[in-house]
Parts: sequence; structure tokens; C-alpha cells
Amino acid sequence: MDNNKHDAQSPESQATPVLAPSVNTDDVAAKTEATEPQVNPLEDKAVKPADTKPQASKPESTQATRQVVQVNRSSWAIRFGVLLALGLTVCTIGGGYLLYQQMQQQLQLQETKNLALQDQLQQALLAPNQRIAQLEQQQLSDAKTFQELAKLATDQSQLQDRLNKLAQRSPTHWMASEAEYLVNMAGRKLWLEKDPRTATDLLKSADETIAAMNNPALLPIRKALAKDIAATTNIKSADIEGSVLAIDALIDQLDKLPLNRADTNASAPEDTTISGDLNDWQSNLSKTWKALTQDFITIRHRTADAPALLAPEQQWYLVENVRHKLLQAQLALYRYDRAAYHQSLMMARQWIQTYFDVQAHPTTEAIAEIDKLATLELDPITLKSFAAKPLLLQLTSYGELTSSEEPQL
Repeated sequence: MDNNKHDAQSPESQATPVLAPSVNTDDVAAKTEATEPQVNPLEDKAVKPADTKPQASKPESTQATRQVVQVNRSSWAIRFGVLLALGLTVCTIGGGYLLYQQMQQQLQLQETKNLALQDQLQQALLAPNQRIAQLEQQQLSDAKTFQELAKLATDQSQLQDRLNKLAQRSPTHWMASEAEYLVNMAGRKLWLEKDPRTATDLLKSADETIAAMNNPALLPIRKALAKDIAATTNIKSADIEGSVLAIDALIDQLDKLPLNRADTNASAPEDTTISGDLNDWQSNLSKTWKALTQDFITIRHRTADAPALLAPEQQWYLVENVRHKLLQAQLALYRYDRAAYHQSLMMARQWIQTYFDVQAHPTTEAIAEIDKLATLELDPITLKSFAAKPLLLQLTSYGELTSSEEPQL
């Protein structure tokens, strides 16, 4: 029994499993089952020494069984190694994928940070440029302010000079202001109210005021006033106010004008009285016949064309149209429009003569008044300004004439 154990654990018996993979395990197992009963190889070491005696006669079958067990163990180890390798491979691939995802996220995060840094860098570069532009704008505004201050200083010095001159003026300076006021009023009368006569009188009063100052240095002002007086005297003055009032009176009389009737030129009725003389029998017969036929037929004879007739209810429209034309003539008077003035008067006169009774006394008076108004002459005023006005402005501002040049008209 000891020899059998020694043989099983000898180097030769341990070297045999290395060459065992070439043996078919199924055939060996079949042979073993045919020769002896199935024994669990794991229980081989637990068999008592007394039981090994019947197996000592079969050493070869036990050795083959052990070889099969070792082969099975080696096949499971190979399978476990393959599975372990596959698991490690899968874990390696998964770990690499996760590592790749983390690297991509880190790259994106780094790109985001780079963009943010670029924006900050651009903003940091823009801030100095904006500051430089603000400084340049502020410098320009400071330069303009300096120019304005210099101009204000110059104006202040000029104003101070004027104040000094005003302080040294003569006590009669108020007369120069009065003369300037009279010249301004003359301009208003001439160009606003179209009254050259009053303008001439005002200019003469201004000349008298300047002469009362008794200053030989003011001779250019008097010479300019003389030219202005001569220019306004040559303007033909028209009685604008009187003409306007006359047109107003004519407008008030329009409602009293009688309309033109068809029976105004009718012949007077003949005498139909029968005389008591027998010798007048022919005339009595004619008068009797005319008296009988007078109520049936009426015959009137006209030597001229009959004027257009107008119904009495249309008289209001006619009167309003004539009044409108007369108002247009008044407006043309204020504007010194000669053509519009005469045209409006002639149109009103034509309507009155056509539609109103020309034999009535109010109608003839209205036509005569229109003819009188039509003779009014309206000359345009060509004078644009007075030559003495700028000289008087210098006298009132500086107390003396600053230039010796004579103004031109």
C-alpha cells in the first residue's frame, strides 16, 4: 500500500498529466466505468487504509481517473481566464469611452473659457479706445468753450467801451432818441398805413429835433433826412380812408336800390273820356272802341332792347354779390392794388346798371359815386427804407457818428 502511494506521487506519475490532453476523456471514462465502480475522486483521500486493499490490484485505472480530474480542472481554469480577459477588455473599453467623454467635456469647457477670455480681452481693449475718444471730445468741447469765453470777453470789452461813451454823452442825447422814434413812426405810416403825407410831417419833425441839438457833427443826419423828406413828398397821396368810408356808405345803400321792372318804360294811358260835341263823333267812337278792347289786349312799344329781368325773390343774391365786389375794392385799397381795385368797382357798376332801375334817383347816385371812386389813382411806394435811420441808430448807441460815409438811397 505504501508502494502504491509512492508510485502515485513519484515524478513519473506527476509528469504524465502534461501529456494527457491528447487522450480522449470520454473513452477513458467509459473504460473505467466498465471495469470498476464509480468512485468520487474528491473522496479518494478520505478512504480508509483498510479499503485500499481491493483497489491495489488496479493502479492503472486510478491513475487515469486522476488525469481526467486534472484535465477538467485545467479546462475550467482556461475558461475562467478567457472570461476574465473578456471582462477586463470590456472594462478597459468602457473606461476608455468614459475617459474620452470626460476629455471632450473638458475640451468644451476649455473652449468656453477661451471664448470668455477673448470677450474680456476685447472689452478690455475697447475701454481704452472709448476713454481716448471721450478725452478727445472733451478736448474739443474745452476748445469751443475757450473760444466762447474769448468772444464773451471781447463783447464785454466792447460793451464797456460803449458804456464809457454813453457816460460821456451830452445832456441832449434824449433828443437823438426822440428823432429816432419819429423816423420809426414815419416808416410805419408810410409802409403799413400807406400815408406818405403823415410820414413826411414826421420826418420834418425829426429834422427839427436834430437841428435843435446845435451840433455840427450831426450834419450827415440832417442831409439824409432831407433826402427822405424829398422822397416821401414825391409820392402821390391818396385818400384811402375817405375812399373806404365812401364804399361803406355805398354798401349801406344797396338794399334801397329799386330793381329793374318790365313796366318802367311803359307808355302813359290814353284819355278815354267822351266829349259832348257832336263833331267829335269819330274820336268818341275810337275812344269807345279802345275802352272796350283795353281789358282784353295790351300792346306796348319799345324802341331799345329790353334789359334782363330779375325776380324779386332773387334780389338778396344780387345785393350780396354787389356788396362782395365792393368789399374786394376796399381790400385792394389797403394793398395798393390798382388793377384789382378798378376791376371790382367796374363789375359792381355793371351789375347795378343791368339789374337795377337806372331811372331811379338812388341808382343814378350809386353809379355816380362808383365813377368818382374809379378816378382814384394808386401809385406804388418804391421807397424801401430811410437813409437817416442807420445814422440815428449810431447816434443813440454810441453817442456819436462812427462813420463819415454818406448813406445811399
